[in-house]
Amino acid sequence: MIDLCAIRRIQTALRRFEQSLREQSGLTLNEAFCLCTLKRGVHEPGHIARELELSPSRLSRVLDVLEQRGLITRTISPEDRRNIAVSLTETGTELVEKYQCSSIELPEALRFTQLSTQPGTELPAMGTELGDS
Repeated sequence: MIDLCAIRRIQTALRRFEQSLREQSGLTLNEAFCLCTLKRGVHEPGHIARELELSPSRLSRVLDVLEQRGLITRTISPEDRRNIAVSLTETGTELVEKYQCSSIELPEALRFTQLSTQPGTELPAMGTELGDS
């Protein structure tokens, strides 16, 4: 059975983490995720939206904010002039690199996501490690 109280603690920890991220970087989680996606080489808005599981209209609002802050640019795609290509600016690249090695504290309830890539590594069972915090 799913421990809904453990899920609530994860949700609360995630909200607190986003608040800390916003205070330190000025970014929401969606904005930060978008910058990281661009850093990995995904530049087409449709692909970004699918990867981040955002609606096209929500992604458009995220991109508007990032563009206004000078972190991204939107240009006509060189491959297909009917499409837009999104790119990090130098400032955006610097911000992503800065927060990849961030001192922002990851709440204990979210640390299960920092798993080893070794075979046999599994998520903790709901209601055990996650429920202990």
